[in-house]
Amino acid sequence: MEENFNHEQSLTLINEMILRAQNNVRKGKTHSIIFMGYVVVAAAVTNYVLIHTLSNPYQSFLIWLVIILALPVAHFITRRDNREKLLKTHIDKINTMVWNGFGISAFVFLAVIFTVAFRIDIHRILILCTPVISTMIGMVQFVLACIYRRKMWYWIAALFWGGAVTCVFLNADMHLIIFAVCVLLGFVAPGHIVIYQTKKSHV
Repeated sequence: MEENFNHEQSLTLINEMILRAQNNVRKGKTHSIIFMGYVVVAAAVTNYVLIHTLSNPYQSFLIWLVIILALPVAHFITRRDNREKLLKTHIDKINTMVWNGFGISAFVFLAVIFTVAFRIDIHRILILCTPVISTMIGMVQFVLACIYRRKMWYWIAALFWGGAVTCVFLNADMHLIIFAVCVLLGFVAPGHIVIYQTKKSHV
């Protein structure tokens, strides 16, 4: 009897933790996710335009440095939304660590591939940037979908994986447009939906 009780108690605790974590995502990070989504979309579209207008197209990738400037703003937005003290769970910490792991991995990957491209003067290798980053985001979304039990996040993972595969059949400049569409549909649109549903539930 004691073992059965402990097992049921553990399941209840896990379910409560997941529900609380889902609520924390809705309250604490939705606005910052939308903001960063718009920043990434703007950077991708601007990068696409600069590729076709600059005399040296490879300088167009410098536009992505705007992400570094946007991160403190996103952090400020998150802290502003978290003024009502949210009880952080272990799942929230896992979420943060998974995205931190993605950020570090993406930085290392980009540093390596750009270094290789300019050292051996094979710029065509840069065509891998968008598909690989999209694949990595798909993996993160899949893992978090499993943890949070959110079916929509599985679809978001599939969206980014599909975007990565689609890039294989397109020119490098169109990869940026595909990535922008994936971010719009995978982060910005769902973020607005969550905010709408949250407001509706309080009416």
